[in-house]
Amino acid sequence: MNELQEQAQKAILQESFFRWESAVLISLTLLLAVMSGMVGDYMPGSPILWLIAGLLAETGLVYSSLKDPEFGRQVVAKLLANQFKPGDLHDNKLKSQIKTALDYRSRIDANIRDQDDSMLKDELSDTAVKIDEWLQNIYGLAQRIDRYQQQKRIMSRDKQRATKRIYEIDEQLALETDEAVKAQLRRNLAAKQTQLETIDQLDSTIERARLQLENSLTHLGTIYSQTMLVDVKDIDNGRSRRLRQSINDEVVELGDILLSMDEVYADEL
Repeated sequence: MNELQEQAQKAILQESFFRWESAVLISLTLLLAVMSGMVGDYMPGSPILWLIAGLLAETGLVYSSLKDPEFGRQVVAKLLANQFKPGDLHDNKLKSQIKTALDYRSRIDANIRDQDDSMLKDELSDTAVKIDEWLQNIYGLAQRIDRYQQQKRIMSRDKQRATKRIYEIDEQLALETDEAVKAQLRRNLAAKQTQLETIDQLDSTIERARLQLENSLTHLGTIYSQTMLVDVKDIDNGRSRRLRQSINDEVVELGDILLSMDEVYADEL
């Protein structure tokens, strides 16, 4: 069982006790128990019987909650949203993409918990561990794209200024006769050209990241469909292992992009 599943089980149990239906049931049970004690001649049963009936009803409600895949999915969705916080992103499209990724993950978890076969459940749980790592990279990618979005206007301004300054330095070099001044101008020119190259490289990396994020969401949707189709016999024929390998490849590819983006940002700073 992975960390998310352990957290989900605790949260589902907790939410089962504190959902509004449970609060209403407990309040009604206490009210009936008190009333039966006060006006026992006008109400059937005794306070103890009402409390026992309420306890049985509450137990049934909790049990049904634990077995309800949609209820569990909603609880897991809250856990994921608290961990990855799509609301912290500024770009609406990125928010929507992360919410989609979290929804796929919560549905995958619901599918795992719904499995009766322990071997299949363990196999899918191993797969889910890699999906969590994949999800972390997806969110990291979205954060970096969002960061770029916030800085895009500044970098666009810097690019225009650098381009203009390069043109001015070229003109000044053509007219300058002092060798010391010309040497300094060449150093300034090289610095501005490096700045332009870095900004262009960052633009290219961000575009690659956008496409990879879109592809990752599509792939995650496909993985979700495949986890719905995996059964016990797939453990022996290697289908589940290929599924994990496919996810691992995606994790590695996203990791490479994240590293590239961080290196470019480091050069920019």
